[in-house]
Amino acid sequence: MVDKQNKAPRQPRKKQQPISAKSSVAVDMWRYYLMWGVVLLCFIMLVGRAFYVQVINKDFLQNKANANILRTEKLKAMRGVISDRHGVPLAISTPIMKVVIDPREYFETKAQFEKITEELKKTPESRKLKRQLPDENLNLDELADAVGIDRADLKKKLAERPRSRYLVLKKEVPPPQADIITKRKFAGVYSEKMYKRYYPQPQPNAQIIGLTNSEGTGIEGLEMQLNTRLAGEDGEQKISRDKHGNRIATPEVIKEVTPGENVTLSIDSRLQYIMYRELTAVGVANNARSASAIAVDVKTGEILAMGSWPSYNPNDKNGLKNKDAMRNRGAIDMFEPGSTMKPFTVAAGLESGKYTPNSIINTSPGTMRLGSHTIRDTHNYGSLTVTGVIIKSSNVGSAKIALSLPKETLPSFFRKVGFGQRSAVKFPGESSGLVLPPNKLNSSQIGTMAYGYGLNATILQLAQGYAMLANHGVEYPLSLYKLQDQPKGKQVLEPKIADDVLLMLEQVTMPGGTAKQANIPGYRVGGKTGTAHKLRPDHKGYSNTEYRALFAGVAPISDPRLAIIVVVENPRGQYYGGLVAAPVFAKIMQESLRLMNVPLDKPLDSINPSK
Repeated sequence: MVDKQNKAPRQPRKKQQPISAKSSVAVDMWRYYLMWGVVLLCFIMLVGRAFYVQVINKDFLQNKANANILRTEKLKAMRGVISDRHGVPLAISTPIMKVVIDPREYFETKAQFEKITEELKKTPESRKLKRQLPDENLNLDELADAVGIDRADLKKKLAERPRSRYLVLKKEVPPPQADIITKRKFAGVYSEKMYKRYYPQPQPNAQIIGLTNSEGTGIEGLEMQLNTRLAGEDGEQKISRDKHGNRIATPEVIKEVTPGENVTLSIDSRLQYIMYRELTAVGVANNARSASAIAVDVKTGEILAMGSWPSYNPNDKNGLKNKDAMRNRGAIDMFEPGSTMKPFTVAAGLESGKYTPNSIINTSPGTMRLGSHTIRDTHNYGSLTVTGVIIKSSNVGSAKIALSLPKETLPSFFRKVGFGQRSAVKFPGESSGLVLPPNKLNSSQIGTMAYGYGLNATILQLAQGYAMLANHGVEYPLSLYKLQDQPKGKQVLEPKIADDVLLMLEQVTMPGGTAKQANIPGYRVGGKTGTAHKLRPDHKGYSNTEYRALFAGVAPISDPRLAIIVVVENPRGQYYGGLVAAPVFAKIMQESLRLMNVPLDKPLDSINPSK
């Protein structure tokens, strides 16, 4: 047992030196500042980056984002309505859809689908990847069948334009069918609203109204002439789409649509139908090449009807092969008007002061030699008054009147009353006709010009001239648009001279005249026939087998309201203007006056017009 007293004493423990309080605080503060410095630096970098992204580089990044998710689509403007003077629509637009595909979106979606499919083969249990599978239908065969196009053709077009953003699959798709296609969510496929032009009364109005192409642009007639007014201005909207091409937001309109302007024509669709019906009847009955006519309101210059047969149907785009039928012959075709020019020759003679309606002209022996050319009448009429020259339609008498005047008188007078120049209508392709200047005419040409040969005129010009005679010598510019105010006319011929010529024209329809078949029950009628030989195709003289039958007239004589011109090209069998064109004039004029409620100016049981 060890004695406690012998136990070694315990060594005292060394006391540790304490850390300096001042040194510890310095270290902590250094760490504190370092930490906050790093935090501040990171904050400054974040703020700087945010400033760079949101302020400095904002436009670039915004444009990149927009390129991926935004599309700008056109909003098609609705084309204006063309209507007749009573508001009856002659050309309207109906909504139709266009089915379009974005090839680039389609192939990007397809590539993404194939990539996800491959990854699913490696990790089939991945739900996340399954959720990324696109919902769009990528089957091109089903798409082609739904749209109604050839499968191989669709695949070929997509293969040729894989980076394109716009490829039209089909135009003029009915809206219900387009809805069915878009609801199936084919990749990159969407529809656009457009408008299809429709013509309620096609054949009678086709050559005036014209037509539009598949894009809605006017390419014929007034549709072309008024295209800017009718078309309006397309709008624009932005469409937000996700990576699969689906719309993810309501479209934002960035430019409003401006609808096209509505246009009201001077045409009366009732008269237009009657005119086309009668032209068709005379054309078919006489196996003619064509038949054309025009009706003008003599008190305003408004064209109430203008038509030609044969015509075409602008609603049937597959039937637009007969270009000849698409021409508006009343404005475009030039021709030698024959004896329908004799009233103007007589008016020039009366205006000269050398003649009165009762002046005597010797037409014996019914022929007249001018150089190498012989002017002939159908009979030897002997001595005729100036009125008789019109009634009997004497070529010799007309030539003698013209040749008795200074050389420049007749061509200058013809130009003064509207021949040799385009009318105020300015219809697309309208001809100006041809009246040679006096210095290029010899005596023989002046003589033949007196009865309508050696010059070219249009139906529009004849209508304007006869309307002037019917309106006491006042000429109104022709118009295809309904006038709101009375136009300002031009006095081109003394009222007494015009009235004298009008009374001469009335006697043409009486017994002894050449146009008895132009008479209308209850109305006094005046007019002039024309039977013109047509030039041979080689332009070497005139044909002995091809003719142009014409009639130009006005009614009622007591207070003229309408001037109507009828021209029938190449009638077979009968070819005289009084037998072919005059009856057509009578039918059109009678129905027109009835529809316009023009009062009768002679007894209904009267056979001959009374003065």
